[in-house]
Amino acid sequence: MRNFLSSLFRRKKQSPDPKLGAFQEIIGYNFRNTVLLKHALTHKSLAGQDDALGLLSNERLEFLGDSVVNCLVTEYLYFTYPNKSEGHLSKIKSLIVSRKILGEIALELSMGDFLIMSPAEEKSGGRARMSTVSNAFEAVIGAMYIDGGLEIVKKFLVRFLFGRINGFLEDESNVNYKSKILEMSQRDGFGAPRYVTTEANGPDHAKQFKVKIYIDGVEMGEGTGGSKKIAQQVAAQSAVAGYAAKE
Repeated sequence: MRNFLSSLFRRKKQSPDPKLGAFQEIIGYNFRNTVLLKHALTHKSLAGQDDALGLLSNERLEFLGDSVVNCLVTEYLYFTYPNKSEGHLSKIKSLIVSRKILGEIALELSMGDFLIMSPAEEKSGGRARMSTVSNAFEAVIGAMYIDGGLEIVKKFLVRFLFGRINGFLEDESNVNYKSKILEMSQRDGFGAPRYVTTEANGPDHAKQFKVKIYIDGVEMGEGTGGSKKIAQQVAAQSAVAGYAAKE
């Protein structure tokens, strides 16, 4: 099956692309078929209306790479943490395969600098956008899987992801405060917290949201961020701190 997938991307031999060569040095893997890598780095903005199905962008490779990452992360966690429950492993996995973590690694690999995108997307900050680079990370994984197989991908993840899992778990900024405050609120019989967006200011490409969190009708915190999700997370963090102080 993998050989069949690889054959779909075969093209006539082309002159080496210096940028692709530089990126391969960074990730420590040389593609046999660099057309695959170029496809993985092509953002949907480049094709525009001519690619309504997303076939010319990296979206299909992202779909494949997402499954490959989930499979290998699950395997790694299963054998690395034999004494942790299914629920605990699920929480760890949810963090490790999150947009935040994969995007952070992608940025450290300078993946945004190598993305092929439209001038408008680049001008709007696309090369540093977490959603864009995390999707590209998964697309590169998908391309790597087709080009070299599962073991090649595993070596890549061992180098750039698996060895850092404990650090990610210990990093306070990676705590899911929304889940944490939900557990605390339900434990004490107050049900789920309620989040209310009180402000949304700025242009569409750079909006700032302000959110308040209420538990049992009582305001417990406030947060701001570039998305409602981020603002809710900040508000939840504030609520956790206030909740803990009362215990």
